[in-house]
Order: sequence, then structure tokens, then C-alpha cells
Amino acid sequence: MKLGEGARRSVVVYSVILGILYIIIGSIEFTTGLLDLPSPGTVESILGMPVDLFGGFAALVIGFVYLGATSLWKGRYESLGFVLVGTMLSAVFGVLYLLIVGADGLEAYLACLGGENWTWDWLTSGTAGTGLLRPEIWLFFASLPLLIYTLKITRKGRVQ
Repeated sequence: MKLGEGARRSVVVYSVILGILYIIIGSIEFTTGLLDLPSPGTVESILGMPVDLFGGFAALVIGFVYLGATSLWKGRYESLGFVLVGTMLSAVFGVLYLLIVGADGLEAYLACLGGENWTWDWLTSGTAGTGLLRPEIWLFFASLPLLIYTLKITRKGRVQ
């Protein structure tokens, strides 16, 4: 498949936007997670972001992988690997957080079957601030078009 200059630059711009968003979110989560280490539970979330040291680190890594695609602007097609790896990492962590939300819901359902009074707060469930409001879930959905497009390009086997 021939990748024109306009399409190539669109992929780069989309990757850079996702990378910057992941870096902003990851740095907030990582910083609040570091500040929370001495006495857990004392640090409040900033802008509703979860206080999550390792989740923030993962988001930072994903963001920097996305930024590796900037050399695609100059026509270096091997940089499509950065886009592909970034979107796949986004998918892995997005699906992981969706599974955590589903597990919290299943736990609430089973507790109700057992006779306990248990509710499921699906927006902000869990202790680490997981839930459907977790920013990595929404960034995963935002990266899906880029994943589909990059897979379509690379599956042909040759990019010109």
C-alpha cells in the first residue's frame, strides 16, 4: 500500500497527540503515586486522575513510544513500528483496565448473591481509582483508529 505524504503526516500528528496525552496523564499518576508512597491514602488525586505509580509509569512508556514516530514525518517508514507498538500497548492496558472494571462488577454481583449489601460504583470502582473514568481506557478507544490504520498499512508487507 502506498502511504502518501498527507497520510504519513496525519499518522505522525495523531501519534504525537496521543503521546502527549499519555505523557501528561502518566506524569500526573506517577507523581501522585510517588507522593503517596510514604503514607498511602493521604494524597488526593489531581483532576480526578488515579493515584497509581505503576499505571502512571506504563502510561509514560506508552507516551514516549508514540513520540518515537516523529521520524516518520521525514519519510522513515520503519517508524511505523513505534506507532504499531504504541497502539498495541494502549490496547493491552486499555483492555486490562476494562477487565478490572468487569471483575469489580462480578465481585459486586456475587456479593449480592451471597446476601451481602454491596454496590458497584462502575465509574470509580476499586482502590486504585480504576473504573470507566480511568483515562487509559478512553485513550485506548482513541487509539483504535490508529491501530486499525497501521495494521492495514503494515499487513500488505511493503510500504512505499
